Amino acid sequence: MKIVYLIGISNLILSSAVQAQSIQEWENCTNKIGRSLNTLEIGNIGYEQELKKHCGVRPATHITQDKLANSIAYDLIQANQWKVKFQQLLKKDYIAVQSALSVSGTMQNDGNWWVGSGYNPQGAGVDQAAIAINTKTHQVLAVYVKAGVLQTYGFDENTQDVPEKLWQWMSGKTAAG
Repeated sequence: MKIVYLIGISNLILSSAVQAQSIQEWENCTNKIGRSLNTLEIGNIGYEQELKKHCGVRPATHITQDKLANSIAYDLIQANQWKVKFQQLLKKDYIAVQSALSVSGTMQNDGNWWVGSGYNPQGAGVDQAAIAINTKTHQVLAVYVKAGVLQTYGFDENTQDVPEKLWQWMSGKTAAG
């Protein structure tokens, strides 16, 4: 009984200590592990859990303004130079919005703004978010949708300088259905 308990604890410690040192190492690890997994057997949630267990979470990056075009929203919200701004804006909801960007695409340009969105696969897409960064003013905005309830951060329906792509994303989440 004690041996099983100790093995369980050591597995827990090892799996929680796994963390790639760079994005490249993390991507190499997820590619290697991903090839050995069968999503038909374990499902998307099982797939994500296995990747996290073996490779850790995706490391934070340093994203300068000139690199926004190739950045994904999940990396951007936790990048060293943007994280504090998003934490100040989102306060207690920062972790929820970050998680809701777990699966995200590249940031899209909209004038002085860069906009990106994503969803949390563990919530079956119920948790979704979008973020925006103004390259001139360094203003950040966010939208979070949980179970159909939409919350905006840094703006409301009367705010003038909100990127069109953010309004479009929001209208797709609030359309009658």
